[in-house]
Amino acid sequence: MKIVIFGGRGFIGTALQKKAREKSHEITVFDLTKEDIRDPKTFQRLLEAEKADVVINLAAILGTMKESPSVQDLFETNVMGNLKVLKSSYDAGIRNYIFTSSMTVHGENEIGDHRTRFSPFNPKHGYSASKASAEFSMMQFLKEAPGMKIVAVRPTMVLGKGTYLPHAPIDFIKTILSGKNIEIYGEGLHEREWIWIDDVAEGILKAVEYALSADAGYYPFFLSSVRISMRDLANKVADKLGGKVVFVPSTKQAFTLTSDFSESQSLLKWSPKNGIDDMIGKLIDILRS
Repeated sequence: MKIVIFGGRGFIGTALQKKAREKSHEITVFDLTKEDIRDPKTFQRLLEAEKADVVINLAAILGTMKESPSVQDLFETNVMGNLKVLKSSYDAGIRNYIFTSSMTVHGENEIGDHRTRFSPFNPKHGYSASKASAEFSMMQFLKEAPGMKIVAVRPTMVLGKGTYLPHAPIDFIKTILSGKNIEIYGEGLHEREWIWIDDVAEGILKAVEYALSADAGYYPFFLSSVRISMRDLANKVADKLGGKVVFVPSTKQAFTLTSDFSESQSLLKWSPKNGIDDMIGKLIDILRS
């Protein structure tokens, strides 16, 4: 296939490029130091010249509960920028579009009451709100774009070499390597999900294959592989490194965010290869080096 990637030199994009080339796909990466997804003039002609089978948009401004850019910057890039890439793709004759959203669009849930692909959106911060808004805008775009196929992949927390977000497994490992105790909010029973970067790249390529054979429409999928309580995660890290886990009063960070990812894996014919012990082991090697 001939694939155009926006944001292809970022954390996920680098892994996706490598995986796609291993499968002999022809990859074109739009360089976001030259092309601005908020301004179609910077990429429209390039996109028309590529005659690609599919466009994958990974370009986004990131944010978390603890630290987030302004809402205006998030929405200008993650919502309107994405919509401009989508329209330009459609105008260039490309009918397959992959968008990287986030599982955080659904917000928190109760333990055991996992979010499904079509659960309501309930974002908790600016970044997740921008991704939810981007998905809503693409659903509306389909009403004026006959034949378009949009696949929204919603990765959970992605681990791997190159991420700089303060994900719990990374924070726990750094804490023990620095000689401190891991602190867990409340009883630590709240759950999260994790996935390794190579498995995300493989999942996105499976989403591409799905789009090529699908009817026109909108198709959301979760990219997730491991569900674990924060207490169990902390204990696994402590057991591997010989550290200690202590419990502190709960905060607004102590919420559960989990999905029913079995349906997505079945429909995409995709199964992640890395379990939680694999991921912790790899992170320890990365952080030690």
